[in-house]
Amino acid sequence: MISRVRVTRFFRVVLGLFCVLLMTPSLAFAANDSPSTAASLSVSNPSVSDMLVGSTGGAYRYYQFNYQGGNAPVLVTLTYQPAYGGGNQAFGFNIYGPNSLSYAGHVTGTNGNSATAQYTIANSAALNLLVQVYNYTAGGPVSYTLTLSGLSGGSTAAVVATNNTTPEQAVPLKTINAALGGAITGNSSGAFQYYTLNYSGGNTPLTVTMNASPSYNGQGAAYGFNLYHTAANGQSSLVATSGTLSMDTSSMTLTATTSDSAATTYQLQVFNYWPGVSVNYGINITGLAAPATPASGNGDAGHAVVLNSGRQGATASLNGSPGGAFGYYVVNYPGNNSNLAVSVTFTSLTGTPPSAVGFNVYNGSTLEATANPYDDGSGVQAAVWTYQNPDPASFGIQVFDYAPNSAISYTIYQVGSQ
Repeated sequence: MISRVRVTRFFRVVLGLFCVLLMTPSLAFAANDSPSTAASLSVSNPSVSDMLVGSTGGAYRYYQFNYQGGNAPVLVTLTYQPAYGGGNQAFGFNIYGPNSLSYAGHVTGTNGNSATAQYTIANSAALNLLVQVYNYTAGGPVSYTLTLSGLSGGSTAAVVATNNTTPEQAVPLKTINAALGGAITGNSSGAFQYYTLNYSGGNTPLTVTMNASPSYNGQGAAYGFNLYHTAANGQSSLVATSGTLSMDTSSMTLTATTSDSAATTYQLQVFNYWPGVSVNYGINITGLAAPATPASGNGDAGHAVVLNSGRQGATASLNGSPGGAFGYYVVNYPGNNSNLAVSVTFTSLTGTPPSAVGFNVYNGSTLEATANPYDDGSGVQAAVWTYQNPDPASFGIQVFDYAPNSAISYTIYQVGSQ
């Protein structure tokens, strides 16, 4: 006979396991595991974190939000780890709207074991949208954070295209987190809209991703975007054209990436050659730089200017001498093997030997590196230093000019500091 004590212990164990299941988000029955029980996101509650255990038949979480219309760009971002699968095959998200409207999120980057998938919505009409987070990895738990930015009343810098149909009317982007939205009606000669992008140099990637609807199934590229660069001689050249990353029944995702050693501006041209068809688009850009601001009074290490995410870059001038003229900056590196790039782009170097100008990098009193400028291929001179290490550090940057009677101007940027 089984003793009452053993039975009591058995039920205590079962009860304990049941309580653990309820307290574990990935294993418990979620309140938002069906469209009818979708959790609400809003400008006051724009982000949510959870864990989702996959199955071969699919495991899901659902969220809904109200999109304000007016072609305002709203960026949906899903960051998750581990980075299972590739693209949208194993883990990711879809967005559903009225009248069979559907969008598919796409992977825009990975960092170690983490990945980011995004979609930028732009539509003329206000919509109630449903976000479906999915996981098809059998028994695989994925931790994720879903975030909305650009909802009406929020702080995200949203730029909606207006009166920017010529290069001279290009809309300048002044923040690194700007999102673009617009509508463009095509014609056989091409319809265009223009934006100006600041870029930091340092050979860091500038990636433009465009989500647009309706989808185009014909030959060639009916719509998309181009990136143009202006060389030192004033000539403009095409450096990148959008390519199709993915396509579904409602929309297309187009992307392009470029890089340069020198800090510069790019002109983004959105085009539409599809006669009579209005294309709604949302654009997300990674690798943007805020405009560099003037630095002064930093001629010695004690008055070094700190460059960080709040002040990414600076401009200054030096009057060279045999004993050296200097500008000092401080960059704090976060470690974790993240990428750090420092670039100094020079103007007015005619007749100045490249070895006489550049910058030194100090770790305390130890000289870490020296970088001298080289031509980026378009006549612009830039010096670049990149760094990667598991340990955090604080670096002193000394921009120098040892050329007698030379007056130089420069722009310094960092990407990757704290």
